[in-house]
Parts: sequence; C-alpha cells; structure tokens
Amino acid sequence: MEIDLKKNDKIVWTSIILAFVLWYIMFVLRPFNFWLMMSFSTSLLAMLSFIFGRPLFRREDMNWQNLLLGVVSAGVLYTIFRVGNELLIFASQLFPDLLINRLENINSVYENKGSLSPVLVGALLFFPIGFGEEIFWRGFIQDRFTQRWSAPRALVLTTFIYTCVHIPTGNPVLILAALTAGLFWGGLYWYKGNITPVLISHMLWDPMIFVVWPIR
Repeated sequence: MEIDLKKNDKIVWTSIILAFVLWYIMFVLRPFNFWLMMSFSTSLLAMLSFIFGRPLFRREDMNWQNLLLGVVSAGVLYTIFRVGNELLIFASQLFPDLLINRLENINSVYENKGSLSPVLVGALLFFPIGFGEEIFWRGFIQDRFTQRWSAPRALVLTTFIYTCVHIPTGNPVLILAALTAGLFWGGLYWYKGNITPVLISHMLWDPMIFVVWPIR
C-alpha cells in the first residue's frame, strides 16, 4: 500500500509540474495561437486524469439536481466576479496607487479573444478548455489530495497550486480571479462530493465571462 501511495504521489506531482510548464508556455512564451494551445493543454491534462485517476463519473450523479446546481452556480460565480469588479473600481478610485493598471490588466485577460472568432472561442472554452481544467484540477488533483489528507486541506492546497500556476502571467487581476474561482469550484466539489455540477459550472462560466458578457 505504501508503494502505491508513493507511486500515486509521483504521478500527481509530475502532472502538476506539467501544468506549470504548459501554463508558462501558453501565457508567457506564446509560440502558437493561445486558444489552440489552451485546448491542447487542457485535453492532455484531462487525458492524464482519466488514465491515472479513479472513475470520475457515477451514473447516479447524472441527474437534474446536479445539472441545475451547475447552471445556478455558474451564474452565482459570474455575479461574484461582476460585483468584485465594481469593488475594484471603487477601491481604485479611493486609492489610485493601489491598482494602477487595473483596466490594463483586465484588458490583457481578454486580448487573446480576437485571435479566433467569438463563436469558436466560446465553443473551445466550453469544451475542451472548461471541461479539461475541471477534470484535472478538481476531479483529479483535489480528489487525490482528499484521499491523501483531509478535504479542507485538499481544497486549500489545490486552490493554492491552481493560483500559483497563474503567477507567471504577472497579472494580479488574473491571479485573483484564479484564486476566487479555485476556491468556489473547489468548495462546490467538497460540498457535493462529485464532479458533475462543478464541471457544468466551469464549462458554462468560461464562455459566459469571456465571450457572452465580458467584464470590463
């Protein structure tokens, strides 16, 4: 059993290092189209999750309750980001030196949107990007951490790593967004104990905030 645990730990941490490398290539080096690189990276991580993770889906989890929860939670998270943006605007007015490049940082999050048609970007965000990210970070990484330690510790550690992956971007708004979304989806996964509503939430939220109703 101890050998299995060590082997599992090695797989988990190797996949996390791979995620750091992929995110650095996508956001910093940018050798190819961002959306195509993101689609490839999330698909690769999802594939590894299915190969090395335990079964992610259970038939009993595929129900209308989880579907509705996923839809509603996507709307709740969007509202949190909308309100958060208004608070950032208010804070920047009170303390101009606190968030000097707030608008510039937000615009940089959306700067890749024009490299492909909005319809295609929205479709890729829905699948494989939103799907792959959630399968990997919550369905595989947080699940493995929960098996190894306690659920609260797994939530904190997964969210911390998910946030750190975005640090090389140098964009504080994007890093804060990763922290917020990571806590939200990680908390939802902890609460429900299955990936289905979290998966739906992420897959809907991505095109919602990047294409349908972007936040400026």
